[in-house]
Amino acid sequence: MPDIQKLRPSFTFTEDRLRELQQVVPEAFADGKINWDTLREALGEYLEDEMQEHFGLFWPGKREARRLAAWPPKGTLIPVPGEGVNEETTRHIFIEGENLEVLKLLQKSYAGRVKMIYIDPPYNTGNDFVYPDDYSEPLEAYLKRTGQMDEEGRRLTTNTKASGRFHSNWLNMMYPRLLLARQLLREDGVILVSIDDNEVHNLRQVLGEIFGEENFVAAICWEKADSPKMDSEFFSVKHDYILCFAKDITAFEIHRLMYGEENIPSHYNRVDENGRKYYLKPLRAMGGQDTKEDRPNLYYPITAPDGLKIYPKLQDGRDGRWRWSREKLEKNIARIEWTNNNGTWTPYFRIYADESKGKPPETMLFSQDVGSNRNAMAEIKSLFDGAKFFDTPKPVRLLKYFASISTNANDIILDFFAGSCTTAQAVLERNREDNGTRQFIMVQLPEPTPPDSAAYKAGYPTIADIGKERIRRVIAKMQAKREGQMDLHPDEDLGFKVFRLERSHFKDWQPVEPTEPQKLDDLFAQHASPLRDGWTQETLLTEILLLEGFPLDSQIIPLAEAFPENAVWRVHHPDVAHDLFICLDKSLAETTVEKLKTGALLRGEDIFICLDAALTDEAKVTLDDRLRLKVI
Repeated sequence: MPDIQKLRPSFTFTEDRLRELQQVVPEAFADGKINWDTLREALGEYLEDEMQEHFGLFWPGKREARRLAAWPPKGTLIPVPGEGVNEETTRHIFIEGENLEVLKLLQKSYAGRVKMIYIDPPYNTGNDFVYPDDYSEPLEAYLKRTGQMDEEGRRLTTNTKASGRFHSNWLNMMYPRLLLARQLLREDGVILVSIDDNEVHNLRQVLGEIFGEENFVAAICWEKADSPKMDSEFFSVKHDYILCFAKDITAFEIHRLMYGEENIPSHYNRVDENGRKYYLKPLRAMGGQDTKEDRPNLYYPITAPDGLKIYPKLQDGRDGRWRWSREKLEKNIARIEWTNNNGTWTPYFRIYADESKGKPPETMLFSQDVGSNRNAMAEIKSLFDGAKFFDTPKPVRLLKYFASISTNANDIILDFFAGSCTTAQAVLERNREDNGTRQFIMVQLPEPTPPDSAAYKAGYPTIADIGKERIRRVIAKMQAKREGQMDLHPDEDLGFKVFRLERSHFKDWQPVEPTEPQKLDDLFAQHASPLRDGWTQETLLTEILLLEGFPLDSQIIPLAEAFPENAVWRVHHPDVAHDLFICLDKSLAETTVEKLKTGALLRGEDIFICLDAALTDEAKVTLDDRLRLKVI
């Protein structure tokens, strides 16, 4: 029998990090293992002495939180058709589920592909905490507290300030998620995390540890309140922070803010004959090292309007220099303006606002420019018929601002604490503004809304339900606005698909002692098929995509005409070099096998995946010799 590769769930987070280390220090590896002595020699003086005190952030549970990021996931994502919009054509994704498990499931398909991550995690205010990670069975805990398994339903852990683990609990929640998030970023990617005073100091150290202090970009201060809180005991807190770290600051570029007509600085105080705003700058160089001796080639005469030859002179009478060479002056002579002060001619040149590179982003963001909590609440209320569902949402303008300075038109933006999905709305609106095709991926825990809340009474039993409905309403509003207008953005993506976190289709392998033959027989009988009972082709198909590293927006094309006797799909994505051909029928017809044998449809790197039991031994031998074959 051929040695055919079997498709099984795998998680290579630790292996991937070791591979990165091996690329940097290859001499420290032998037969796939680390030689610690060689690694110590390679690191030399940079290696920390175990007996030496060192700076760092330490808390109870940190080691376990780090290990949690490397534990394999036990879930998968299944499509939920009918809950999205334009599901057949969209690239936008909404995932309902525990974000730690989801981040693990996205590793193969999205590692190194996300340009910007924005998250607004639950602030550590001492209230009940809705992300209690179970270190032994993370998926089981999620299923229990979301009512998908037994009678426990939602489970909360109290995280009061009186607890000695007040900060530890929050950090243990954030640490593994940030570790996994970093792997998803492109080398030129960036993460932005909203936070308040309670944890900003700890979060900055954690981000510095995971991303590297050298990749710190900025600590941004956002004016979240546009008026003081009169019942404040001490200071009325008007701000939150957004911590910004690049994955690799040498690769990261930030966009400057271009001037629009409404925000052109006041020093552009002149208008030319074509209505363009500009200001004047002296043509003579004004710095301290601007004498003729410094740049003699920039010392030459210019003819004034009355024919007089003008040379650059410093205030002390010494010969100076011009900013431009003769050649540049000749090319830009139309930009030159002259002033005459008491018979002295001085040349200036025009700097136009519409040619400016813009201004760099600033670390102070004011509510009048990017919105406040009050504006954000008004935005949600306008979408939901005046209902108030959130106390401290983020405004759309704030998220559009970050998308503008951090992403290009076709990038992926991830938010794995999606909440009301402000990020999704910001992406849709920003795409319309610049004809972009940015893709959003939203991840939100189906956290139940309180029974006495406005959201629950309005028919939204979970936070995830609010997020999905917000996206639907934003899309409907944008579609209505586009009707009857010229279609200036034919590629505009006004849709999204919904996926939900569920248990994997593959059975867990739980070995027993070899001294118990009856239990061994029962175990092997149970695993005659590696799949759990009740699986469907449509949901298993999505798990196969994730296992094979295909993104969730891949094209899934039925091949009914080519394979009339079996249901065969072709899976294609432009970012993956090969395609998948998948058949999950219980048996493959001889005509299907014959057509696969010809190799007419599959290219050299394409993979065919089917059930192990669907192939005869003869078919396995034949197909394994003709194409890349994987079986389940």
